[in-house]
Amino acid sequence: MKKLVLAALFLSISAFSCGTTVPRADVGDFTAPTESATEPPTEPPTEPTTEGNPPPVEINPQMPEGYELAKKCVIDGFEAVLQNPELPTGCEITALTQTLNFYGFDIDKVTLCDTFMPTDFDGYYNMDKVYLGNPRATNGFGCNSPVIIKVANDYFDYLGSDWYALELTGISLQEVLYQIEQGYPVIVWSTIGQRETHATFQFRLGCGEDFYFNGYQHCLTVYGFDNDEGVVHVADPMEGNVTYDMARFERIYNEMGKQAVILCGNPESAGQDYSTKKEKKDWLEENKPTDLDFLFKNKDEE
Repeated sequence: MKKLVLAALFLSISAFSCGTTVPRADVGDFTAPTESATEPPTEPPTEPTTEGNPPPVEINPQMPEGYELAKKCVIDGFEAVLQNPELPTGCEITALTQTLNFYGFDIDKVTLCDTFMPTDFDGYYNMDKVYLGNPRATNGFGCNSPVIIKVANDYFDYLGSDWYALELTGISLQEVLYQIEQGYPVIVWSTIGQRETHATFQFRLGCGEDFYFNGYQHCLTVYGFDNDEGVVHVADPMEGNVTYDMARFERIYNEMGKQAVILCGNPESAGQDYSTKKEKKDWLEENKPTDLDFLFKNKDEE
């Protein structure tokens, strides 16, 4: 069993309020950030740090037996990133992007998608291995939690970071809310518009497996809850920062396989870049054998 790291460890990263609710923007008032908005024009780009990264933090995500959740808990400052128009079926990578951004990692959804997400346009592999289809198209399918964990861990490795994604698939919604009390937003699989639908047979994959898919599959980040009002606070890549009915959300979460992922790491290394441009290029050449020279165009290697 991994050792327990006190919740106070993350108070320096994310302020969160248990017992109070945080004002949210109405869906109609939410403005989708542009890709260029990920780099504020008034601040210089983050340079790699000269000091080495700290050793990885190990946590115990298990909710203690008999634990009673607070009535309300909302993590402050979590801002949704919208998947449209660039990634109409890229909710999974967008949910990861907004969670990375919350912790200070300077990456946009399109770069994360194009550089790190394994994609299968031919229908050979299942969604535990790849994103099946094209996230830039309206008829893409999607991916499951193992793919998002791989993307996150590859991105952290690319940065030379101690951070990592932790698979929590199988935990109950109450255990999801427990992670929020500990200061961890949770990436979960749900459905578009909270529709209660089921997966149906689509076709046989090239690998020989039958492919079943819920046409309303969706992915978002849960960052708060209010038991008095019976709602969860979510960053929905299609809607923005909204609340959903907790009972309905739980039924859908269970139907979608209780898929859940959190990101973990040292507070002092949150958002930090520990690798040089040359190390990044070498990593990409070894791990993604495609033409990615555009990432280093007109830049001197360090």
